[in-house]
Formats: sequence, structure tokens, C-alpha cells
Amino acid sequence: MRGCTIISRRVLRKANLPRFFQGIALLAMMLSNPAFAQGQPPGTPESPAPAKKEESGLFDQSSPYLEYGDFNMNEEEVEDTTYFQYGKFFGLSLGLGYQTATGNRGKLYSAAIPRFDGRIQYWFNFNFAAELGIFFANHSFNDGSQNYQVKMIGYGFGLKYYFETKNASAAVSFANPFVTAGVGSLNKTQTSTQGVAPDSDSCFSAHFGGGLEFPVSYKKTYLAVEALYHTQNFLDTNETTAYSAVVPDLSGGFFTLMLNFMFVW
Repeated sequence: MRGCTIISRRVLRKANLPRFFQGIALLAMMLSNPAFAQGQPPGTPESPAPAKKEESGLFDQSSPYLEYGDFNMNEEEVEDTTYFQYGKFFGLSLGLGYQTATGNRGKLYSAAIPRFDGRIQYWFNFNFAAELGIFFANHSFNDGSQNYQVKMIGYGFGLKYYFETKNASAAVSFANPFVTAGVGSLNKTQTSTQGVAPDSDSCFSAHFGGGLEFPVSYKKTYLAVEALYHTQNFLDTNETTAYSAVVPDLSGGFFTLMLNFMFVW
């Protein structure tokens, strides 16, 4: 407003009008100004326009997706933090146990005591783990004329699932029950006391079972009791053999009962 008045005066002076007419023209321009007509005194800064009411933005709204973030990251972070604090990551176990054959093979073979077992384990989370293992077992039998020794070596990969025990009794939570299943390879070498050339055979094998895992020192050492059944199909499984006087064939699998001592870090 003040700036406009000064400019108007300069324009009127350059027009060389008498001072009386200059005053009348200046008064007319002032009256025509909206600010002057509303009673705003000259030189007073114009009042700012009223602030526009801000509309609520996307993130001002409340919804489950915005409250918990994309993909529920807060819940996942809590689960990861809890697992890093209380969970197991890697394990090394050594075990001793008992292995016996089932079916017709079980009627011929003696039980293997002890059975040696070694495994490496990795935990994905509280419920799932993977393991790689190797075992050694020695069986023997007599076909009525001579004795035989059967040495077995097995390799395998398995997955373990630990049951959720948050709402279970203290005894069940302490026992930490699990089920397991996997696949592998069995190698059998059979020799006789009469010096016959060893007979070797390998085959695919699958196993399944379950067990209990008791903590000895929390997050350091555990004691696991495990029962497994192994299926296999050696070349002599369904064939009539020289031992037909004892059994018609060598069908059957293997049952194992193991006690494993596990180191965890």
C-alpha cells in the first residue's frame, strides 16, 4: 500500500499538474484501493490469507498395514531377536546305540552293539533343523556251516521338526520332542570265516522316526534319545540265497535306538 502511494505521487509530479489537482487525483486512487476502503491504514502490511486447513495425509490414517509396517517387519524383528537370544545355531553330536534288522533279515542277523553315530546339525529357527550324518554298525550271522561278518556304513541327510511346547507342561517342554526324516546311502560288506572274497553292496535308503532332546547345559550341551527305522533294498533283499535253509530271503529293514551327546554353539 505504501509503495503504491509513493509511486503514484511521483507519476503525478511528472505530469506537471497543479498541486491542488495532484491531491485530488491521489485521493481518488487511495479511495479506489480495496485495503483503504476496508479501513486498513497506509503503511500497514497486508494481513496474510487465512491458512488452508490441511487435509489428512496417507500416513495420518490408521490401518493394520500402516501400524505394523510392510510385511509385519516389527513382528519378524521380534522373532529374530528372540531366536538370536535363546535359539541354537550349529551342533556336533556323537552317539552310541543299538541296531537290529527286521523281517527275514532280522531272523538271520545278530544285533549290532554298539552302533556309532556322528552328525553335524544346523538350526533354521526354533522348529526346523537340518543334519548330515554318518554311522557304523557290525552284524554277524551263521548259516549252519560258517560265520559271517557284515560291516555297514551309512551316510544321510535329514530334517528335524521340533514341536511347539510353549503351552505344554513343564515336563514336555523340558523333553523337547521332535520328529525326523531323511534319505541317504547304505554300504554293506560281507565276509566269511573261510576266506571267501568279500561281498559288497550299496543301496539307497530312507529313514524316519522321532525322539526327545534334554538340555544338560543350556545352549551348550544336550542329550538326545532317538528311535529310527531305515528302509533299504540290497541286491540280496528279495532273492533266494545260500541261507535258504534258515530264511527264504533277506527282506526287511533296520531299526536303531541311539543316545546322542550334542555340543551346541
